[in-house]
Amino acid sequence: MEATRWTAILSRIDPRDAADIDDLAAEFEPRAETPGRDIFPDCEACLMPRAAFKREEAVAIGLRVAAEPADAADRAMRVTAFALERDVEVVVLSDCDRSGFERFGFRVERVTGDTEARRADCEEQIRRFWSIDLLL
Repeated sequence: MEATRWTAILSRIDPRDAADIDDLAAEFEPRAETPGRDIFPDCEACLMPRAAFKREEAVAIGLRVAAEPADAADRAMRVTAFALERDVEVVVLSDCDRSGFERFGFRVERVTGDTEARRADCEEQIRRFWSIDLLL
């Protein structure tokens, strides 16, 4: 990623977070529905398209997040510094609905599936799509 984009992400990192008012506002919103199930398509028989980065030689690093960290701002600062220093793209692979990194502008992909095998397949498809070289 370009240094200007990482600088923009750095400028958005703030330990304060907005309060989630979805549950409070749902009774006043006629279009509110319960969330649906996440479904990741089976496409093992076809080639996955490669996501286009601005730089062809870009190295992508995946960051696995199992639950939203309490110190998301601190972790975002460290990941951003790492990305700037190593000149890499960072893709967050999240097992939860909210990883905490979305609010700072990170690229976040949701890993879905009912079983471990389905989750592993989903993660592998995401890795192939983004050409992730290393998963932390």
